[in-house]
Amino acid sequence: MIYLMVIKQTVEIPANRRLHLNLELPFTVPAGTKAQVAINIPAPENSAPDMEIKFFRGILKGKGISLERFREMQREDKAIEDAADERRK
Repeated sequence: MIYLMVIKQTVEIPANRRLHLNLELPFTVPAGTKAQVAINIPAPENSAPDMEIKFFRGILKGKGISLERFREMQREDKAIEDAADERRK
């Protein structure tokens, strides 16, 4: 899949946990077309291990993958994505 543009922004989560998106897109983005918006919210780095295990229980169930291995796989995927982003620059 080829993307016309990717918008990334790190935001601070407010106390009420509400984010309001007000994006101004360039004129090169055709009006009237459909777009897919993705928001990725990682678990906090200081989150309790029990919370992570409960969160990933459904994902890992029956896969024969430990939480540690799953997180390692995520880091590997992130490294591949970062390398691809660097090549595009």
